[in-house]
Amino acid sequence: MRRAMDLELLGRFGWREGLIAMIMLLVVYILVLFVRMRRLHESALATPSLAAQSAVAAYTAIQQPESADPPPQAPVTPQRPADVVPPAAAVPDAAAHFDTGGTSFPWNEPPPQIPGQELIDALQRELYQLRCEVDELRAEVLAAREDVRQAAKNTAPSAPPLYNDAMQMAIQGHDATAIAHRCGLARAEADLIVALARNRRDGR
Repeated sequence: MRRAMDLELLGRFGWREGLIAMIMLLVVYILVLFVRMRRLHESALATPSLAAQSAVAAYTAIQQPESADPPPQAPVTPQRPADVVPPAAAVPDAAAHFDTGGTSFPWNEPPPQIPGQELIDALQRELYQLRCEVDELRAEVLAAREDVRQAAKNTAPSAPPLYNDAMQMAIQGHDATAIAHRCGLARAEADLIVALARNRRDGR
């Protein structure tokens, strides 16, 4: 008997309850995804960026020579012709100095990718898709509700049976088959009317 009651309880649930349950599950799933995305975002903000650290180190390296006192200049001594360096030999030294100086500025390079960025992007796309599906389900529910309302308005009430005519025919002596056919009643209703008319006749 308990199993029959469970089956009857399950039979009472219609498509509306199932649709509401699906919407609730989607909302719970969206909330879980939102919490996960928020945690990932907070962890990404907590870890300092490598590019920011490199930029700070480069800036401090630049500022230290400027703030220090310039070293005392050595007395200038006249150079002999053999000590004079030709311009062609000085160019590679300047180029080498430029190359070594260029490597001390890693902040010119693009910043490294944030860890977990691909997962965050995937979760954002999935969240957007779920929102679109929830909007579509909501529109379908509203459309179904409007259809049911219109159907209820357009349904005309059924005409009542012609019980008076059926009673008159039964009093006149017509059988149940003729009464059911003429008045549009069921055979059981026609039999009942014939029995009532017969009892009324006998009571007189």
